Amino acid sequence: MGDKGSTTLALHQTAEQFHILVDSVEEYAIYLLDPNGTVVTWNTGAQKIKGYRPEEIIRKNFACFYTAEDVAADKPERNLREAARRGQIRDQGLRVRKDGSTFEAEVILTALRNDEGKLRGYSKVTRDITDQIRSRSSRLRKSQRKKRARPGMTFSLL
Repeated sequence: MGDKGSTTLALHQTAEQFHILVDSVEEYAIYLLDPNGTVVTWNTGAQKIKGYRPEEIIRKNFACFYTAEDVAADKPERNLREAARRGQIRDQGLRVRKDGSTFEAEVILTALRNDEGKLRGYSKVTRDITDQIRSRSSRLRKSQRKKRARPGMTFSLL
């Protein structure tokens, strides 16, 4: 009985530590979806990036994070199907916050399967890359302005 009790305690402590680890990450939205795309868990980073408190978003479909155009094009469901088929997908594009504003996101969607291979749901990790894209665009514009400002070479025929 002692071994079983200590194993159970160790598993509980490991699960608790894992929960603390995931919840402490603020730069990434990390959450679980059920097989239909319903939000099951929600970390602090998800709340910070997307603006929803856990009680506002858990039990809602993740399609609310996509633009109306992406929803009309069936992108949320296609991403789930593709992740289920391939095991994992990476995506980049606009996502929608609770307040309706959009941000550039980098997303990893991973299918989660049990030991028998049955789909149990998905993990989703989202990072707001808006600042990186703005910075890259700004550097590109500066580089283009420098190129235009350089005097061109002139040739003369003598």
